[in-house]
Amino acid sequence: MATTRRKLRALDTVAGCLLSAVISVAHAQGFPACKTIRLVIAYPAGGPTDTQGRIIAQKLGETLAQSIVVENRGGGGTVIATAFVAKAPPDGCTLLLTAAPFAINPIVMTALPYDTAKDLAPVTQSARFPQMLVVHPVLPVRTVKDLVRLAAATPGSINYASSGNLGTGHLAGELLNSMAGINLQHISYKGSAPAQPDVIAGRVPVMFDSIGSIGQHVAAGKLRAIAVTTTVRSAQLPQVPTVAESGFPGYEVSAWQGFVAPGATPKETVARIAAEITAVLAQKDLRERFSLLSAELVGGPPEQFEAFLRAEAARWSKVIRERNITSE
Repeated sequence: MATTRRKLRALDTVAGCLLSAVISVAHAQGFPACKTIRLVIAYPAGGPTDTQGRIIAQKLGETLAQSIVVENRGGGGTVIATAFVAKAPPDGCTLLLTAAPFAINPIVMTALPYDTAKDLAPVTQSARFPQMLVVHPVLPVRTVKDLVRLAAATPGSINYASSGNLGTGHLAGELLNSMAGINLQHISYKGSAPAQPDVIAGRVPVMFDSIGSIGQHVAAGKLRAIAVTTTVRSAQLPQVPTVAESGFPGYEVSAWQGFVAPGATPKETVARIAAEITAVLAQKDLRERFSLLSAELVGGPPEQFEAFLRAEAARWSKVIRERNITSE
């Protein structure tokens, strides 16, 4: 009897191992057969894109039972990382996590070391990050209309800060300039962190920044939130109106992140990668974790992300031309 029980336990162990192997294979079938998946992040280590990318990479690796190595290649407004991935083998084993400059760079840079349309393949948009328009309390402004009236009455006298030239915060300000016919002066910083102290001190009294980044200073009373840049109000700040409902219908700006593959990657492979990432982004614990960062997870097929990128390029091309914005 004891021998029989031992045999049954052994059979249970073997069955469990076989089941685990089958599950791992089932997951892996949705992704290319890679010894290691390399995720290139177009920003330095420690920044928000890096942090959020690593969270997704960890969950994806767990789901696929596969190793994912994160490699940071920051610099050049995402150009360095993008050029590297554009030249990588098109086997689905190298991916790029990029952001808004990916769609903007071809508009303002004439000598990119790659052809965005030919050398890179959109996979899926991973997240959106709503922006918020804040002012220093010393500024006599409580609404977007107040800001526009003040800017119109004192042309060129009001500065606004952003985390960098041609970044989402910069373009958010230029879109408002274009739609309102005003001239807020852009002050570019090397990131949100070095910009915020000057805004809190009132040296640069206006800023467009992500809710997750600037919200703590609004909560502490150091800055006043006058609008969010999405089409609907933020669940975290329901009392703050949108720019669109403040007199500028059609105004919408969000920072975003997305995955891209080398351009010659087979469409079937790109579609499988997108499906696997989308499944990970749908996991409840991940969505809850990103909601704490005031982020909305997206996902979806490659065609959806490609259409989004085309729309972004068309919209910002108009603003960049009207406002005479350059990459310098």
